[in-house]
Formats: sequence, structure tokens, C-alpha cells
Amino acid sequence: MQSKKRTFPMWLTLFLAATLILPGAVVQGAAQDEQINLVYFNARGAEAVEQALIERYMEENPNITIEYLATTALGGPSDTDSIANLIFNIQADTTIDIAKVEVQRTPLELMASGSNLELTAIDAEAVQARSGELLNTNTTEIQGGVWGLPYEYDPFGYIYNGDMYREAGLDPDNPPQTWDELRAANEALLAQFPSSWPICHPIRNLNRIQPFIWNAGGQYWNDTVPPTAADVTNQGAIDGYNFIDEWATNGWMNTEELGGDVPLQFMVSRQCAAINLSTYEVLRYAVNDPDTDFRVAPFPVKDDSFESVNFAGGSALVIPATSAYPEEALDFMLWLTSEETQRVKYAVDEGLDISQEDLYDQSTPANRAASEALADNPDWEQALATYDIPTLPAGGLSPVYSQAYEVLAAMQERIVLTDANVEEELQAAEQEIQALIDANMEELPELYE
Repeated sequence: MQSKKRTFPMWLTLFLAATLILPGAVVQGAAQDEQINLVYFNARGAEAVEQALIERYMEENPNITIEYLATTALGGPSDTDSIANLIFNIQADTTIDIAKVEVQRTPLELMASGSNLELTAIDAEAVQARSGELLNTNTTEIQGGVWGLPYEYDPFGYIYNGDMYREAGLDPDNPPQTWDELRAANEALLAQFPSSWPICHPIRNLNRIQPFIWNAGGQYWNDTVPPTAADVTNQGAIDGYNFIDEWATNGWMNTEELGGDVPLQFMVSRQCAAINLSTYEVLRYAVNDPDTDFRVAPFPVKDDSFESVNFAGGSALVIPATSAYPEEALDFMLWLTSEETQRVKYAVDEGLDISQEDLYDQSTPANRAASEALADNPDWEQALATYDIPTLPAGGLSPVYSQAYEVLAAMQERIVLTDANVEEELQAAEQEIQALIDANMEELPELYE
């Protein structure tokens, strides 16, 4: 039985309408002999793997048909657009039973708009047991409820070309651990490869710079969930953004944005000697250039007085408020996040007929046991190199995260590409983000109690 695929027009993807709250009453489960059609909305990619899993689930459950929807077929929709798309369709009363979404902010934003169901109300014992087996649950367990199940885990890292390191007189077994060591590596790489960038980094981006801010003792918010105060004028933030400004001023980093397949092209062609990105990207580099020694290291800290902290995004599975079959949707989610299925999803065990390219086109497992099993595979060793580094300090979840992201990403672009004053930029961004928080607190006071 083939699953159907449907995509939404671009105007829906770009339509931002996240204020209307729909009722989220849980519908009772279907009778055992009833033919059930579940609608699965994927806003996070890895389509070949997802469709293969759908086919397998339908084979194992002949009374279930799964209709597959995707925004990923559209021309590079951002996570912010995908969140807006999903909320819009839920508010338009579109039946969606399961959604694969960005994990860090989407569950909270859906919860704040009344757009997803609290999972323990469906099956508390099963949900709590599974949640305990997964990573990134601090982003889905909010105010005493469970609003999604983490599905894929996306830790970041410093991916570098070990061969270029050797040619520049650097030791690839000892990548930079501090900012001074990264400065020295950048200078050596630029001297040896004057036509290449020693370090590449997404320009208009918040997530990839956050570990550098945290690794200097900085933060973005006060220490509450959700946060009530913006804080991007602290010394750690100032130091971190001055550091990336230094990369740009010295000609160490890219002047072209890194989107789509550009990082792959730049790394394989030696346009970049290193790149700050999702660690699973190293798998794609190795497949396209198997003779190059690509490696992954944690992001360096400001100095030895700081501990390394990472950011790990990824995906989560949620049940929208319009689900027609929430119990059956939860069963499917529990199956997808189980160790058994995640071992198949990542080819620890056989089961899916997918290409190596499709296998590597996804983040690492959110299921801890599946990740530990995958660690025995040498192909995944570098992709899991920053798996155990602590991630996302408390206070990072906010219903205005998407809007704050755009403010900070635009600020970073100005810092990298112009002569913008870092401290003035941070002060203006803090004021703008605080206004967003204040407006949200006034609109949803119960969320902040």
C-alpha cells in the first residue's frame, strides 16, 4: 500500500498566524476493526527514511493507512516558516494526526497557541516511560506536561579537514580547545591556504553562535522557562560576538551565507578548512570525498576557566489539536521513537531499503540506547563526537524564540558583513527582544505563572 504525499502552496508556508487558539479535545480511539487513516506532517526533512518507515508501519498494522504531507518539498522553508505553516493549518481545522517538527522551540510555541495535545492525557504511563529514554526532553516537558517526543538529535560541532591541518603544520589529533588556540589555527590555515577560509560559519543564524556565547559564560535570557527578561548585553555575549567579528575582520570566515548544499561544496572543495555545523554533516562530506580526513571536535571555550557547552537541535513528534485519532497517533509516535525502530532507522539493524545518501540525510538518534548502539559503527564515530556534551542551559525556551531568532540573526549578519558596533547592536537587540517578551506576557499571562 503506497502512502500519499501532498505539499502545501508557498503562501501557506509564509503565512504567520499564531494567535488564534483552537479547542484541543482528545477524540476517543477507534474500534479495533476500524480502518484508520493517519495524517503525518513532516516539516523536518529526511523524507526517504520517513516514507520507508511509514511503509513498514503500515505493513505491520494493516488497519492503518498513513497519508504523508510535507513542507520540505518547498524551496528551503525555514523552521520559523514551518512552525507558522503548521499552526496555520491547525487553526484552519486541517486534520493532522502527527507532525515532525523542530524540537527546540516548536512544542512550546504550539502549546502556547493551543495547537498541540498534552501527551500524558492520552497515555501517561507509556509517554513518561518513553520520554525517559530520549534526549532533548527539556524542550518537550513543559509546565508539568509532555508536549512532544524527541525523535532526532542534532548536536553541533567544529568539523575540520585533518589533511589541511597537517599541511598547515597543525596536529589534527589536537584540535583547538580554547579561543586562543582557534586563533592560532586560523592564522596557520590562512597562511598555508590564502584562497580558503580557515573557519566557515552560518552568517544569519542564532543557533550555531550560541555555544560560543555559552562557552564564554554568556546567555540570552534570564534563568526561567519561559524567560521573562532578555539578556544579551552580558560580558559573555559581548565577548562571543566580538570573537566572530574578529573572524570577519581578519578574513578568517566566509562572506557568503551557508545554505543548502553550499557547506558540502565548500568543505569538499577545500574552500573551508573547518565549519561550525551539525555534526551529522560530516557523514555527507566523507561520502562525497572519502579520501579526506574529516573530523569533528567540540566548540572551543573562551579559556580554560570555562566548561564546554553545546547546542543540539533536531526534531520532535507532536500530536496537533486537530488529530482525529490521537491514541493511534501516539502509538505510531511510540513506535517511531522506540529503540527497536530507531536501530532500524539508522541501519544498526537491517530493515529499510534506503540509500547511504538517504541514511546520512538525517540527524543522530534521540533514543539514547540507539545512539549507543550506533557509536559502535566507525562510520558514525565523528557524527557522534559531541553527543555527550551538555546542551541548552536552562532558560532557553521561549514562545517568542522564533521572533528573537530573527532579531539576533539579523544582528549577527550586520556584525559579520559591516562595521557595526557590537555592543550597540546587542543593546538594540536586547530592547527589541524584551518588547517581544513583554507583549507575550501580556497576551498569555497564564504561561508565565
